[in-house]
Amino acid sequence: MSRVLVIGGSGFVGSHVVRALVSEDLRPMLFGPPMEGDRLADLAGRFDVTEGSILSRDALRDVLRASAAEAVVSCAAFGSGRLGLMRSGEAEADVALEVNVAGLNRLLDAARDAGVRRVVWTSSTVVYGPSDGYPGQPVSEDAPVGPVTFYGLTKAMAEQASLHHRQRHGLDTVALRLPLVLGPGLWYEGAAAALARLFRAPAPARLAFHDEPIDLIHAADVGRAVLTLLHHDGKLAHVYNLEGFRCRASDLLRAIAARRPGDPISFDPVAPAMLFPLVSGAHLRADTGFVPTYDLAGFVDAMLEGLG
Repeated sequence: MSRVLVIGGSGFVGSHVVRALVSEDLRPMLFGPPMEGDRLADLAGRFDVTEGSILSRDALRDVLRASAAEAVVSCAAFGSGRLGLMRSGEAEADVALEVNVAGLNRLLDAARDAGVRRVVWTSSTVVYGPSDGYPGQPVSEDAPVGPVTFYGLTKAMAEQASLHHRQRHGLDTVALRLPLVLGPGLWYEGAAAALARLFRAPAPARLAFHDEPIDLIHAADVGRAVLTLLHHDGKLAHVYNLEGFRCRASDLLRAIAARRPGDPISFDPVAPAMLFPLVSGAHLRADTGFVPTYDLAGFVDAMLEGLG
């Protein structure tokens, strides 16, 4: 695998996929709309960029031809301004459906026609229903989906479209269900942003957040997981949960206070507006050997060094 096309490579998660590829001396092609801010300025000259929309069959066909891509990674998802992905889905459901489902379907059509070897794309653990509907946690990929957000619904539908292309047309598609992702370059609002602000200077004086266990992952580990799937020569499942590390907000605050004692943050626990089940990444680990780099301590150190 030497030629990789990254859809949404200028975005938050996509930029970390690009960093993982460049770390192995690959020169990816990035495709997507113009983005606010430059998350890859330090890697200038080590990748190529084509602007375009995942909704355009012609643009997808052209960039696949120009890049001669052997593999494709898609991190595309609809976002409305600085709203988070879930709020964007609620605010503009029709557009979210078009981008997250129809856009992926068009990409898979174009990838199949171009002879692409593998397509890895980012789904989400919000395809599962509310946490209280899953008594046996952490849940595996065998647990039933039951999205309660429109964003989660689009990802569940996209997973079915991906599986259709795999079963009907033989395209090697792999969906990676991401938990809450934090790391440098997070620019939009949402649950992750509230936690990311804890690592900035100056830190907020107060955090209002629930204190139930949640799954978190550093964006760099998402990039590494995608790279692992691209490199893997054996058979892969059509969908994997991605597990990083598990903690409560109070755990984060204690770890931050231990490293930055002069900048205390008060904690106001609140009831969670929505809580999703904890997930198991055992299948991905068994099939590929992937293990995340960052545990809670390493994550906090990395976030403080990068100031979120």
